[in-house]
Amino acid sequence: MGRMRSVRTATATLALTLAAAGCAGDDAGAGGPAEPSGQHGVHFETGRSTASADTPVRVRLKGLAPRAKVRITAQAKDRHGARWTADVSRTADTKGTVELGDKDSTRLLGSMLPTGGRAKKLIGSGKAFSYHPGPPGQQRSYTLRISATALSGKDKGERVARRDLVRQWLVDGATHRELTVAKDKVAGDLYLPPKGGDQKAPVLVFGGSEGGNAGTYTAALLASHGHPALSLCYFRCGKDSGRPNGIDSIDLDYFTLAGKLLREQEGAEPDRLAVMGNSRGSEAAQLLGQRRPSVFRDVIAYAPSSKVNGPYLSGTTAWTDHGEPVPTGPIPLNHVRGTVLAVAGGNDKMWGSAASAKDMARHGAKTLVYPDAGHHVNWFPLGQPGQEGGRDGTVTSTSQADQAARADSWPKVLRLLED
Repeated sequence: MGRMRSVRTATATLALTLAAAGCAGDDAGAGGPAEPSGQHGVHFETGRSTASADTPVRVRLKGLAPRAKVRITAQAKDRHGARWTADVSRTADTKGTVELGDKDSTRLLGSMLPTGGRAKKLIGSGKAFSYHPGPPGQQRSYTLRISATALSGKDKGERVARRDLVRQWLVDGATHRELTVAKDKVAGDLYLPPKGGDQKAPVLVFGGSEGGNAGTYTAALLASHGHPALSLCYFRCGKDSGRPNGIDSIDLDYFTLAGKLLREQEGAEPDRLAVMGNSRGSEAAQLLGQRRPSVFRDVIAYAPSSKVNGPYLSGTTAWTDHGEPVPTGPIPLNHVRGTVLAVAGGNDKMWGSAASAKDMARHGAKTLVYPDAGHHVNWFPLGQPGQEGGRDGTVTSTSQADQAARADSWPKVLRLLED
């Protein structure tokens, strides 16, 4: 539960007006962004060509003939070099302009699907998948290409405009350090904001039953917003990591150690440490807020469970506290020092996260429940889950609703961290 997704995006309070043109050029991601170009005055307009990866994009194409038909395509390459694309077809207005607007622009970028490589094989498989560029510690940004192809007129079939955008995980001055159990006693990625800013709430981020370092893009973006952040791997952390391969007797002390390390970092306001967990990780996040209130303040639980579940994939207990098993059953929230925010989808086929959010609300949690969204409401927008597979065998396409949920919830999460 809780498979990660990434390309992404959106502090909805910011607006990046896209555009500026292009014809020929290398594929996106090859040799960096190409210069914008266009034919016959057709062009995209842009406020900035480089912006944080969670900055929303608004696509506008100008200079077309009145009522001309055009296809606008978004394209990027993933970490394996496979191309992901999405497109929409539109008709220009009487002034020769195509204005997608915030909603359609977000939908364009948030619906990219793979055209080749290993990810393409997952289309129709019932498994969740998403766009992943290189990890932020190795690739601080990725290039997104927006292009326009004429569908009518004398240039029919030709690309008439192009614009490359650089989408940053880490803004200038933000730093990354890999953490290992051997050296740091925890595994993950530590991201720190540029020096000289105000102290802000640090954030410990981790995923669910997908394992690995699922929160690394989110932690990088949080650092770009001024929050020291640590993406923690607690199982499936790789050979010789010293971490288990399942959610089996994972001790809360491990998370607490990571939280204390994070609180000590430059730019961190230690008393405001927040914990952000997705899916099965939401259980650990709530337990930390409840059982470690002197360390953790706010709890952000995506696609949550309101109770402790059993181990995954095997074992005797999922979580332990100072070596003692944490019993299965409801998670009380009466000792949490700060705010508990539950973000859930009403069409979650993995498990009943909306019902869990309702249970959590009865214990004082704030909730954001999106009726049409699925299990993948976590983190920032413009990630691309093409579909999700439910435990009942149902394959549900919830990507558009998931994107809308993230676009709405992400700025609210950022505001919570600022309070």
